[in-house]
Amino acid sequence: MRIIVAGSLTYAGDESTCRDIITGGADHIASSRAEKGCVAYNWSIDPLEPGKIQVYEEWESEEDLLNHFCHDSYLAMRNHLENWDLTGFGVLIYSVAGVEPVYGDDGWPRREVFGVTLGN
Repeated sequence: MRIIVAGSLTYAGDESTCRDIITGGADHIASSRAEKGCVAYNWSIDPLEPGKIQVYEEWESEEDLLNHFCHDSYLAMRNHLENWDLTGFGVLIYSVAGVEPVYGDDGWPRREVFGVTLGN
């Protein structure tokens, strides 16, 4: 089953603090992306909330995510993030029962998702 990890980390500071964190963590991000089962792995600066980093990860399976938690890249990333003053944390794991495209063949958002159809 596909797994998504998503949420945010908030640090004392502003956008430049977040930029330093992300730039300094680029090797950890790249290493995580190279792990078995990693579909996506990204940190980004929240454009509306200074000091907030949005986190998004996608893994092929629960096992791949659990292996990531034991991988050197994860441990190095945790050590890296401890260099700044964390003031808020909200990252969750989501299991995904199915995956469908957002857009139909016509290029517009679909009117049906997982069997639920938008009424007229």
